[in-house]
Amino acid sequence: MPRSARPALVALLFALAAAPHCARAEGAPAADALAEAERLWTERSLEATGGEAVPARVEALVAGCRKAVALDPESLEPRWRLMRALYFQGEHVAASAEVKKLVFEEGKKAGEEALGIVRRRVAGATGRKTEKESPVQLAPAAKEIPGVVPSFLWAAVDWGKWALVFGKTAAARQGAADRIRDYAAAVVLLDPSFESGAGYRVLGRLHHQTPAIPFFTMWASRDEALKYLRLSVTAGPTHFYNRLYLAEALWDYEKDKRSEARRMLEELVAAAPSSDYLVEDRRAQEDARALLSRWAK
Repeated sequence: MPRSARPALVALLFALAAAPHCARAEGAPAADALAEAERLWTERSLEATGGEAVPARVEALVAGCRKAVALDPESLEPRWRLMRALYFQGEHVAASAEVKKLVFEEGKKAGEEALGIVRRRVAGATGRKTEKESPVQLAPAAKEIPGVVPSFLWAAVDWGKWALVFGKTAAARQGAADRIRDYAAAVVLLDPSFESGAGYRVLGRLHHQTPAIPFFTMWASRDEALKYLRLSVTAGPTHFYNRLYLAEALWDYEKDKRSEARRMLEELVAAAPSSDYLVEDRRAQEDARALLSRWAK
């Protein structure tokens, strides 16, 4: 078979495998649950205060996503929405480290379950053994699977948040940093512009925040941190966290650019939050103010 025909064949196999499922799901409870989960996501910022969301709203959002997953367990679409909702709950509702650990542990588990779905789908379409393949290895054959890019992104994010709560060094020794890197690298391979350069953002932040531990994370690099964070700002120049993370890395790594880093955060604090990411942007501004205060000392 010519190489040029293989991607089309893989896409056809995915489509044939998904068609019966989609036909059954159309107008069924699974589709209704997914739509309801998406509606609850759009309302997550209502009545929020600064970077804190209303717990009852977010609890309903997470419950709605769990219901959608239960009704369609082999689909990535409800599962990545659950990971996204759990990230939001852990960041913008959970108040204690103990609660955050539980929330991000569930998100991390959902990410690994999504990876299992991708492996099974790729195996079915290509006939190869995929049990041990990483997201990066799966990416070329998985690009036609609906929801694969956000699944890999939110798996990386929830793994990252879990690692921060658990402890960066301890988590790195357990392979968390490698997991985050592989998920984020797969996002870059599949869609580098997705969510304002989110793959680059996660990779840059990972290199910046990961301790260099012999035999575990010696690949962590300040040069890579700056490279990826600059790419994220190029992909999403108005995204609040792209700007926040780049400014923080510049302050830490390039003393001659500290005035630029301070200016970036001052502009971020003065900017108007996006209506689509109101709570997230407000939290980024709170973090920026805290950094500016610390830098002033």
